[in-house]
Amino acid sequence: MSQRRRKKKVVSLRSKRPINIDVVFFGAVAVYICVICYMGMSSEHIAGYEVNAGTLAVDHTYTGFAVRPETVYYADKSGYVSYYARDGERVSGSSLVYTVDEKGEINELIKQNTESVDLTDENFSIIRGNIRSYINEYNDMEFSKVYDFQASMQGSVMDLINQNMLDSLEEAGESSMFSRVYSGGIGILQYYTDGYEDVTVGTVTEEMLDPSLYEKQNLKKEIIQAGEAAYKLSTSEQWSMLVPLTSEEAASFLQEERKYMQVEFARDHTTAWADFSVIYVGASPCAKLDFNTSMVRFGDLRYIDIEFLIDDTIGLKIPNTAIVEKQFYLIPKKYRFEQGEELGFMKETFDENGTPTEDFISMTVYYETEEYFYVDPKESDFATGKEKLSMGNYLIAQDTDERFQVGINDILKGVYNINKGYTQFRQINILFQNEEYTLVEEGTSYGLTVYDHIVLNGDAVDEDQVIY
Repeated sequence: MSQRRRKKKVVSLRSKRPINIDVVFFGAVAVYICVICYMGMSSEHIAGYEVNAGTLAVDHTYTGFAVRPETVYYADKSGYVSYYARDGERVSGSSLVYTVDEKGEINELIKQNTESVDLTDENFSIIRGNIRSYINEYNDMEFSKVYDFQASMQGSVMDLINQNMLDSLEEAGESSMFSRVYSGGIGILQYYTDGYEDVTVGTVTEEMLDPSLYEKQNLKKEIIQAGEAAYKLSTSEQWSMLVPLTSEEAASFLQEERKYMQVEFARDHTTAWADFSVIYVGASPCAKLDFNTSMVRFGDLRYIDIEFLIDDTIGLKIPNTAIVEKQFYLIPKKYRFEQGEELGFMKETFDENGTPTEDFISMTVYYETEEYFYVDPKESDFATGKEKLSMGNYLIAQDTDERFQVGINDILKGVYNINKGYTQFRQINILFQNEEYTLVEEGTSYGLTVYDHIVLNGDAVDEDQVIY
């Protein structure tokens, strides 16, 4: 009997690979890093800024519009004209201003003898003074004034030559051949008009404050016609300047009740005191400076560059990017209600049957005036998430039955404080401001203090937003 060989049954089992923990871990880390990078690139970075006390480099330089009493005088005769008094010279009724030669004979004689007339030491002293003044005022950015200076010097030299020639003619007995014109009054002589001679402080317009629109007419010429403007006189040392200000500057000057201002003139770096006030020209706030000196030095200018000599105020220095505007409800103070240590108001509500009831709501006050509290319209109840006050709600006075309907609002400027890790609006009072920073008042209620931390980019956050 043959022995049957048993066949062995072989079953193939597929072995499962064990999970690679390292791959899973590093994969999760990679996904996390990608998510973080995406969030970092797609969301705006919230940076903080520490508030410090300091001063602000405020530019107190301005360009003012000069208002002064001026009288224009006109020629009585036509003819060739020669000038004998200089621009900016103080003249009186006995001062010879110019001569008119109706036939041109004396004018030709003057031209022929120009080279033979010598200038005196006094003449050269006047010319040196004019050159020295120009050198002190020279500015590389205003090279066009070189040509004005050239024309002015040529005119001055010719005036001096004419004066010397006139003296020679008088000695020769030939002075009767032309008409002499003497000054019509006492004042500072100028040979230009600009159309603003009759302007007073009360008639200045906003357009006049813009120097880019300014034009003036030179009155000096070779031939003058009867009835044409010949010269003008600035007749008083009592004169004024109107200096355009920003709204913030005007408010600051009004708040400190400033009555006087010391200024430095850019032309010659001299200083003077003026009576100071703030007025409006149209819608533009302006500083009105009233002087009783210095007019003689600036009779040739309608627009004068000056600097206010005031001490820079010390305050809290914050970047302009941190400043935001926020709207608030205004609640009369007589509706204030205190419950324990909480400040709030009694709000009129209605139950299911429509019966009116009164509920106390605590509110955060962001600012206050003598009459109103400022509260946030979006302040919500922590438990329900609903806004505590809505436009149209009624508040009940504590000791009377008076009711106030919520709706009056106003806007405050401020920053977001993040000392507690979330944003809280803080109102600011602006003292001065330049292109990068703002100086705000220190020690105000509901305001900032030194070393507070605020959001650098205020427009990127909202109230009660968690930062840390």
